Amino acid sequence: MELKNQNNMIKNIFIKMLLKKGGKNIAETLYNNILIELLKKTKQKPIFILIKTIDNLSPTLKLINVPISKRRKKKKKSRYFLIFFKKEKQIKNSINYILFFSKKRKTNFLKNIVNEILSTFNNKSKSIDKNKEVYKDINKLRYNIKY
Repeated sequence: MELKNQNNMIKNIFIKMLLKKGGKNIAETLYNNILIELLKKTKQKPIFILIKTIDNLSPTLKLINVPISKRRKKKKKSRYFLIFFKKEKQIKNSINYILFFSKKRKTNFLKNIVNEILSTFNNKSKSIDKNKEVYKDINKLRYNIKY
């Protein structure tokens, strides 16, 4: 039951992210075409591949910078706060990473998304590198973080 709910949530969020240019029917057909292409290339369940890529990419933390404004000295210090994402926000951010890096590629959009999903499934994509950079930044500033 939980897998079915997660599948519906991923489908709805993916379609909403694709809706920015075009109607809902176009986004749904594009989503179905992505699943068909994943099935052709891997011969596995495409929903399993999509869930696995989102799990590989989902960020759990976000770092927020809050500057301290009322200081007389020239040095302006900043406070950093960690925010933990909920599951829906994690899925939304991971889909956003996939779409952003697939738009940077220069060939057909459908092939770009499929290649980006497969490369994140194999942990070799640019979106995973971006996710690792975020965690490196958090690790650098770990002494200045307020919980």
